[in-house]
Amino acid sequence: MKLRTSSILTLLLFVFLGYTGLNTESHRAGETKLGDQQGIEILQNLLPKSVAFAADVFNGSGAFQEDRAQTIPGEQQYALVTGEKAGMESGAGNIRSVAELKHAVEMVYTKEAAQELFYSRYLEGEDVGLPLYKDYEGMLYVNAQNGGHGWSTEFLYDTVKVKSQKDLTVTLTIDTLVLDEPYGRMIVTIENVNGEWRMTSGFDDYEFIH
Repeated sequence: MKLRTSSILTLLLFVFLGYTGLNTESHRAGETKLGDQQGIEILQNLLPKSVAFAADVFNGSGAFQEDRAQTIPGEQQYALVTGEKAGMESGAGNIRSVAELKHAVEMVYTKEAAQELFYSRYLEGEDVGLPLYKDYEGMLYVNAQNGGHGWSTEFLYDTVKVKSQKDLTVTLTIDTLVLDEPYGRMIVTIENVNGEWRMTSGFDDYEFIH
C-alpha cells in the first residue's frame, strides 16, 4: 500500500510540474501579446538599426572609419577599422573584431537570421571581395574596395499592424515608400529572445507591391 501511494504521489507531482511549465509558457506568451502601438514602438527601434546593417555595414565598405594606410600584408584591399562613423544608427559602437561585429548584429537580429542574411553571405563567402571583414593580429579590417549600393526605402511607422502572433514570434506589416513614392506593404517578423525583440526577417517579403 505504501509503494502504491508513493507511486501515485510521484505521478501527481509530474502532472503538476508539467501543468505548471505549460502554464508558465502560456503566461509568458500572454505577457508579450502585442498591439499595433507596441508594434510601432518596436519597429521604430529595430528598423533603423537593421537598415544600418543591411545597407551600410554589410553593403560594401564605408560604414566605419578606415585607415587605408594600414592593411593586411599581401591583401592591400583590407583597411584597418578605426571606429564607427558619425551618424551610424546600428548602435554597433566601437567594433574591433568580427566577434564584436556579430554581437552587435545579434542585438538587432536573431542569431539564425543573422547567419542567413549576413554571415553566410559576407563573412564566410570566398567570392571576389569576400569575406567583407577579417581579423588580423587582433584587429578588424574591412575590404575597402568593395563598393556598396544606395538605400531608398522609407518606412511609414503609423501604418504598422500586427498580422499574427504565435507564442513569442510576431508578424507585422508596414507600408513603405521608395524614392518618395508608395511602394508596398512589407512583412516584418520579430521574435522575443530573453525578453528582447529581434528581427527574424529581411526586407524582401511584401504582402503586396503597388
